[in-house]
Amino acid sequence: MSGAPRPAYRLFEVVGIELEYPIVDADLRPVCLVEPAFRRINGRPTSDLEHGAVGFSNEFAAHVFELKTLDPQRSLAQAERQLVEGLRHFAGVLDREFGARLLPTAMHPFMRPEDTGLWPRGRRRIYRTYHRIFNARGHGWLNVQASHVNLPFGAEPETVMMHNAVACLLPYLPALAASSPIYEGRLGPYVDNRMAFYRGTQRRIPIITADVIPEYVHSYREYRSRILKRIYRSLDAVPGGEVIQHEWVNSRGAIMRFMRRALEIRVLDMQECIKSDVAVAVFVRAALRALVRDLRTGELVLPPRGMLVRDFNRVIRHGRAAPVAASHLLPRRGNPRASARAVLEALLDRAEPHVPAAERTHLDLIAERLRRGNLSERIAARVRRDAPRAGTRRRDAIRAVYEELASALTANEPWLG
Repeated sequence: MSGAPRPAYRLFEVVGIELEYPIVDADLRPVCLVEPAFRRINGRPTSDLEHGAVGFSNEFAAHVFELKTLDPQRSLAQAERQLVEGLRHFAGVLDREFGARLLPTAMHPFMRPEDTGLWPRGRRRIYRTYHRIFNARGHGWLNVQASHVNLPFGAEPETVMMHNAVACLLPYLPALAASSPIYEGRLGPYVDNRMAFYRGTQRRIPIITADVIPEYVHSYREYRSRILKRIYRSLDAVPGGEVIQHEWVNSRGAIMRFMRRALEIRVLDMQECIKSDVAVAVFVRAALRALVRDLRTGELVLPPRGMLVRDFNRVIRHGRAAPVAASHLLPRRGNPRASARAVLEALLDRAEPHVPAAERTHLDLIAERLRRGNLSERIAARVRRDAPRAGTRRRDAIRAVYEELASALTANEPWLG
């Protein structure tokens, strides 16, 4: 969803999706071709492009761009068709003009931060301010690709309810969506290494990320006072901090975008193909519908935020097997702990009645991910199976997997490895 004025929508009526992709060469090395490719397509330098129903925009790193629906879509099946057409158009330009291609997932498996640079054109002042304040030369800035799901505001009371419901859901989503097991050629310590890096990118001013899980609020006024104003006050103490005193500086896992009138969810790793990203978005929208309904009826009581933060930290490290409290989502039956997988399977059952018929097949993919493993777990298992020890053979195994993932992206077919 762009920053332009939008008509009012009902809660959950539409969805906007933003997907981030790195450009790589034939050997999977990251290449800073976003600006040249945009210039070639547009005929002059630009930071944004449009093609049919989708748009392309630069990202923080010079080798990464964002693909998005220009307008929010009522049908996620329709959004998938639009995004696939746009991706294939751009991929064709990269292939013909530059001998380059796109790579899915949330972290490049081999690149080092020094292999890329910051975007060189529009919004440079913002990017340079981030770099000066936070030293944005690490993986958490330059080697992260996310899927952002944007859901429209409704009336203020129901929008606030959706914000609080998403706080209850966020800790468990990485168990479904993690796709970042590897960086710099080695298996990382987390199932979701992207989110592990994300937590620490702005530790100099911790209120900006605030443990990722958003605080509960009861009004827009409280949100602005409790979250945004506290961030802005912290930035007042930093020379040049006023440059990034905007609502988007808030780096919690879900943020209110008042200019867009949308709630933006940020904890989702990129998947291997658009079909899989859309499947995750289908699940998220439907699960949130169920949670908002339960909040409205009183069936769901907001749990302590500290419990949610602890569950989130366990999930990004251990994935589906993470032992979580999730007292608000599962009956205890005498067991104080459940797995993140069990939580998501219960949510899938509750989400299904809220999914339109045209999107039901996407839930089969979600069920399969919960059964067989998220993308991160399956990539790591395949690499360990093919190359049990670190070394040249393991690098070859990693490369073989990511070659398959790159093919899955352009084919828009979920990876079966």
